[in-house]
Amino acid sequence: MKKRTFVTQKQIAKEAGVSQTLVSFVLNGSTEIAISDDTRQRVLDVAKELGYVPQAAAKSLVHGRSNNIGLVLVNPHYQVFRDPYIPNIITGLSNVVRSSDYRLMVEHINDYNGIMTIRHMLKSGEVAGIVMTNFQMAEQVAGPLIKEEYPIVLLEKPEGILAPAPSVGIDHFSGIRCATQHIISLGHERIACIAYGTPRDVHLHKRIKAFRDTITQAGLTFEDRYLRFGHYEPERGYLAMQSLLEETPRVTAVFGMNDLMALGAIRAILDAGLRVPEDIAVVGYDDMRFAEFINPALTTVRAPEVEQGQIAGKMLIDIIENNPISELQVMLETQLMLRASCGAA
Repeated sequence: MKKRTFVTQKQIAKEAGVSQTLVSFVLNGSTEIAISDDTRQRVLDVAKELGYVPQAAAKSLVHGRSNNIGLVLVNPHYQVFRDPYIPNIITGLSNVVRSSDYRLMVEHINDYNGIMTIRHMLKSGEVAGIVMTNFQMAEQVAGPLIKEEYPIVLLEKPEGILAPAPSVGIDHFSGIRCATQHIISLGHERIACIAYGTPRDVHLHKRIKAFRDTITQAGLTFEDRYLRFGHYEPERGYLAMQSLLEETPRVTAVFGMNDLMALGAIRAILDAGLRVPEDIAVVGYDDMRFAEFINPALTTVRAPEVEQGQIAGKMLIDIIENNPISELQVMLETQLMLRASCGAA
């Protein structure tokens, strides 16, 4: 017997010559964005001609709500899935979502029209609730939805109009201060920083400020010539360290704001004929799985990202199902993992 196949919104979009997002808006009867009558009718005609049936929507009628949970990545960088953060969040979320008979959807949005997708996903019932990253960019949309009590959990401590929102964050500023204080306690005064992103990253500059303030509070001076940006690539971490080695006087310690930057730095130091930590100490951040197995083993800060995903998923499902919640805003602590690369293991 020939296996039956279902028509997808992607097929409709291709046949109608429009985007898949626009097809979704039309088929769900959304009025959130302006769509011409001709375009709307063309999409509906193509859907009818192809025999489109909204399978997921039909299933959700059984429960009176969708069984989808959305993870919304707002303006993610292009290496988002090579960096460990989002994969760790997805691991934690998936464990909770599957065990509660929900499905996880991941949505990327990069501009205002995309941000409106959040409103559409919730108001149309496409998802029962969402977990959201980088919510400051979307606060004008997310804020009213939270006030209307749509289920939304934020993956960072909220501020401004979102301050009362449910959230699960990690105290990265405390982690950065702890790592920097440890480097200073070892007697280092010329400390470089290789930031993981680009100079345009607002969140990254907040972390750089925490690093800089910690140095200043210790009575030391941080010089801008000891700051580099890794642009999310370990190769750029390598090149950043190479350029730092050209500075005089040479730094004696380097803080990589993620483990990939630290890994690139170690390789550059060793390739230059220097030793880690005897000539230059290196500290990373994240505690990726490889960190304790490289040579020398990497001193780093462990951030409980899988746990963050798990707690956010459990909180969101409790909100959806009207279960009691003991704490609506959770802040998780980091842990400094002392190993050989800093010279104090």
